[in-house]
Amino acid sequence: MIVSHKYKFIYLRTEKTASTSLSTALEEILDTGDFVARPFQAKWVKRLPKSPGALKRHLPLMFGLHTHASASQARMVLGRKIFDSYYKFSIERNPWERQLSLYTQRIHKEEKHKTVENFDTDMRDWFWRARYYTRLKNWPIYAIGDQVVADHVIQYHDLETGLRNVFDQIGIASTIELPRFRASPSGERAPYARYYSAATRDLVANWYEREIKAFGYSFEGEPAR
Repeated sequence: MIVSHKYKFIYLRTEKTASTSLSTALEEILDTGDFVARPFQAKWVKRLPKSPGALKRHLPLMFGLHTHASASQARMVLGRKIFDSYYKFSIERNPWERQLSLYTQRIHKEEKHKTVENFDTDMRDWFWRARYYTRLKNWPIYAIGDQVVADHVIQYHDLETGLRNVFDQIGIASTIELPRFRASPSGERAPYARYYSAATRDLVANWYEREIKAFGYSFEGEPAR
């Protein structure tokens, strides 16, 4: 999460939506006194029995806002005056594509012996899902209850256009350097539908029903058999 008092915006930072690249770009235009949510840096947090990030996720008034703080937490910490008057934007992505991206990141960090071909099997395995952070919680980052409170939710598939529109809206110079988004080398991964069975397609549809309904997402292509 980033709050700019100069430009009067709040960037509600979702997961698996190029958030690191965008945050890096936005930090270049911030003023002293603007806010960037960061992980704990103090050494004492390493001795805690619970993840330091969990403290920020659950106790933002005590430990500060998490990088991916929810909209309701931001409103509580920043106050309604700032939250309601500042321009709030976020980014969202097709949930089926997003889920595959999360899995790819996970195996790259934790289980390098696996490939994306293991996606469907692992996603249907309750033990895998219990072992790893699997179900993303993007919806409450830009919504409170069933209502989207962000002024604009950029669509990941049209990211650069969406960002330029937001920058124009909040008065950021068009000369700001947009982040260079990393893409997989050609041929490295097939379209996301290739890695799904009907079971995992429906699992993701149930998990992210609100996002799918709000933004009209659909599953492209036929699931893998």
